[in-house]
Amino acid sequence: MNRLLLYVHFNKEDSLSTHVIFQLQALRTIYSKIILISNSHLDQVSLDKLSYDNFLQRNNKGFDFAAWADGMKMVGFDELKEFDSVTIMNDTTFGPIFDFAPVVDRMDSSESDFWGITNNRAHSADIGGQLRPLKEHIQSYFIAFQQRVVAHPSFQYFWENVQSYDDVNQVILNYETAVTDYFIQEGFKYGVQFDTVSEDISDMQNSDFSIFGIKKLLAYRVPFVKIKAFIHNAEKPEISTIFDEIVSSSDYPSHLIVDHMTFVDYPDRDYLLPQKTLDISSLKGSRTRVGIHLHISCVDEIESFLSSFNQYLGDYDLYLTTSLGEVVATFGEKVKEVILVDRGLNPILAWQKIQDRLVGYQIAGHFEVASFSDAIDSLLKPAKKIVAYATTNKKVGLVVSDLTVSIRTESIDEDSMWPYMVQLWNMIYPHNEKNLKKQDIYVKSATASFWYRPEALEKILSINLSALVAQDPSAAEAITHSFSNLLTYVAWANGFDFRISQPHLLTGFEVKRKFESQSPLTVEEPVILPLKPSTARRLIGYPIRWLKSIVKKIKS
Repeated sequence: MNRLLLYVHFNKEDSLSTHVIFQLQALRTIYSKIILISNSHLDQVSLDKLSYDNFLQRNNKGFDFAAWADGMKMVGFDELKEFDSVTIMNDTTFGPIFDFAPVVDRMDSSESDFWGITNNRAHSADIGGQLRPLKEHIQSYFIAFQQRVVAHPSFQYFWENVQSYDDVNQVILNYETAVTDYFIQEGFKYGVQFDTVSEDISDMQNSDFSIFGIKKLLAYRVPFVKIKAFIHNAEKPEISTIFDEIVSSSDYPSHLIVDHMTFVDYPDRDYLLPQKTLDISSLKGSRTRVGIHLHISCVDEIESFLSSFNQYLGDYDLYLTTSLGEVVATFGEKVKEVILVDRGLNPILAWQKIQDRLVGYQIAGHFEVASFSDAIDSLLKPAKKIVAYATTNKKVGLVVSDLTVSIRTESIDEDSMWPYMVQLWNMIYPHNEKNLKKQDIYVKSATASFWYRPEALEKILSINLSALVAQDPSAAEAITHSFSNLLTYVAWANGFDFRISQPHLLTGFEVKRKFESQSPLTVEEPVILPLKPSTARRLIGYPIRWLKSIVKKIKS
């Protein structure tokens, strides 16, 4: 069949998400012609990655409906009538998760004059601060019009009279929730792949199945999942199960969801954490030269540290900070540089003072003496592979060590750290470029050592942390702890993701979040962990004593 697709793209940061590239490539096999309409700026590099026939660049005025109307005017209504169907769609979904071609063929050959994927029943909704009655309607992320509708005078009249509202609520009222009824009044019948009108909504937040009924959508093999569904359900336990079901029941590349949700939501949602772990076994080593910072307070320790770096690293430059003058004389020629700092300076403050030495490296490392032995398994032994991965994957700005049974979790009250974190965050982002989310558990390197891309942390490293500590010396530990808490999130706010170097199959951050707010567990008898199915599958073969030790360590 001769089908036309009018596809609207929008990204508030004028970037292109990989799920859009995949989506257009998948739809290419179904549609004879694709008109790409972007309400945000797309450069030529981005356009070259996309599958389309004609392109319309416009400002985000009037939102999707005005964009579709402009696209139709560009094609011409006479030419639109030559297609067997005309489909309007936007980029607000992931998919197709399941094979979409049979759905299109079945719906196009049905008695429906126009059709969509899902609908919403008649209901009242708060729009613009007022409770408004809304009629039953197709949800507008996807609507296909058959030729008999396109050829009807009402079709051209509707689209030629779409106004470019600045208020999105006007678009919702006049177009998104009204277009279905408009064509019904013109005598046409509509259909949907999944009719939700009579479905039970007793356990849902509201009647919108595209956001709050994803389990049912997957059961009906609905091919598109709204991005907003992951945002609105991000803190609900079932979202992890839903994500796992998408992975297990379809061939859809799950990393497309992970990559997009990392930057449109928060980077460390529970369902994302397993996807942020490094599979060290599949990586190859690198000879990329790295810069490393190590703060020393005891001369006797240095030889053993040098031995570890030499054993596990290829090319590296070591920058030692210390208050001990004898280190300069003894080790000055064995390392790249020894920098003398004030006595009593902690490793974070010392690192910040010399971070300018590390900005010229693609990948750098910060290692702390106190937890060095714990960092060996997760960060040093696989160092060549980690560096290779981070060098290749330009979006990865930080690699941290996972919580393990050998690492005692901190007893610091994170609630008391929040004011310091907010203070630092506001210094980095004074204009609220990115919001910081208060959490019980922040993803940070469990060993206090980590690998990083200097440009990912440049904003937080530009803070004069020593001056803050000097103003309130009693708060030095709280300030530096808060600083460490923020590294993952500053990298994210600066456009970089993180990875967890994980020596075990089960992510320690997942376990800690599972049990942090629960009552103490007794482990004399076998423990049944309330884990999601995918995690449970990954635990098959793990001895129960290992799980017991994790629980004990977390609760200690």
